[in-house]
Amino acid sequence: MHRSPLPDGIPAPFSVADARSAGVPASRLRASDLHAPFRGMRTFHAEDPDDAPGSVFRRVQEYAEVMPASQFFCLATACVLWRAPIPPGLMRRRDASGAFVESPLDVGVFLPDRASRTRGVRGRSIAPGWADVVTAPVDGIRLTSPASTWAMMGQVLSEDELVILGDALVRMPQRDADPPPLATVDELRRAAEVGRRPGVLRIREALPFIRTRSWSPQETRMRLVLVRDGGLPEPELNWPVLVDRAVVANIDLAYPDLMLGLEYDGEHHMTDAAQWAKDIRRLEMLADLGWSIMRVTKRDLDSLRGPFIARVRSRVLGIRRRSS
Repeated sequence: MHRSPLPDGIPAPFSVADARSAGVPASRLRASDLHAPFRGMRTFHAEDPDDAPGSVFRRVQEYAEVMPASQFFCLATACVLWRAPIPPGLMRRRDASGAFVESPLDVGVFLPDRASRTRGVRGRSIAPGWADVVTAPVDGIRLTSPASTWAMMGQVLSEDELVILGDALVRMPQRDADPPPLATVDELRRAAEVGRRPGVLRIREALPFIRTRSWSPQETRMRLVLVRDGGLPEPELNWPVLVDRAVVANIDLAYPDLMLGLEYDGEHHMTDAAQWAKDIRRLEMLADLGWSIMRVTKRDLDSLRGPFIARVRSRVLGIRRRSS
């Protein structure tokens, strides 16, 4: 059946109210080529179940078209908008058939306003003063500030996940092209001190472990395993190795006094031939400079955590004995 085209001034996504004001009949808005992600909203772009962060961004843009001024994005949705690391299961999950199901968008209001009950939205009622709300500079979307988002995630994340999230938010730039940190440790601390919010004990326990020089979630996990679980001295993070005053490498975790470093190898290090060759050359260079490098994998931080701690402790003690 032939469908009349929509007016040029109504790009998808669009609100039903805008379309009706532009003369689009109600029957056209019920046509099968249009998707209704939220009440009062239409778009040509149906949900893609295989896209997680991208789906969140798309649905945020769609909901923003009909979002009341009193509402703002918060919790896991705000984390995605700030491009901060959270467990993938907070964005989507698999149902009994194995298909992906998108998690609702987290949308907050300050009391006494009532939380949204719109389909596709998880409404949150928040006490005034318990969160700072800012406007994103690029698209004008209202969401909780990075520090407030971190503190609110105490009701959702484990202590380790809160440290990983905090590390990402306060990460200091290492290169000229790197963006500035989204928050400071002091801002996280002030957010943690606001009220008896859900998860307050976890966020206060996580706060002392947050550092500004961690470049990845796995580096954070490696540090927590060694220091908090293993009782080992805290290593330097992304330690710069200098040759003739020029940085030739950054070691993920390092004990410079022992010339001992730990490097995390993700799966791409094993499957990418070019990366594998680059790693070999890099390790040879560090060995020539006197560094002893231990390579760490995901299994070391999960099922082999105990043996991993023992290996590092043995290496630290062995180097100290030989140098004494």
